[in-house]
Amino acid sequence: MTDIEKLRHLVNKYSLLSNHTIVNLSELDEEQLLNYSEQRESIVNEIGSYRSLLTDDMKAEIKQLLIGERVIVERMLAIKNEAAAWLEKRENIRSQQNAYQQSYSSDSLFIDYRK
Repeated sequence: MTDIEKLRHLVNKYSLLSNHTIVNLSELDEEQLLNYSEQRESIVNEIGSYRSLLTDDMKAEIKQLLIGERVIVERMLAIKNEAAAWLEKRENIRSQQNAYQQSYSSDSLFIDYRK
């Protein structure tokens, strides 16, 4: 297999991965999106080693894939924002609980005067 064929195979692999992720985006959870990003990174790193062999057609195809992947990035940002909101809400609840459930020092005294 020549370098050009390897490069074409990598670009096709990247295209399939990207298109599959976009089609199934609404069904993917955080772990699956993380898996996608790791696979994508691996493929892009391999393509980078053949950068000098990229043809104009391959460059155009990769550019279109990057434009299409914007929806994936938007979904990842939405998940990140949901998680941040959940953490903030959790922290607010924790601080409210702490205000009402102050723990008392174990060496303090409580004196009850009965009349």
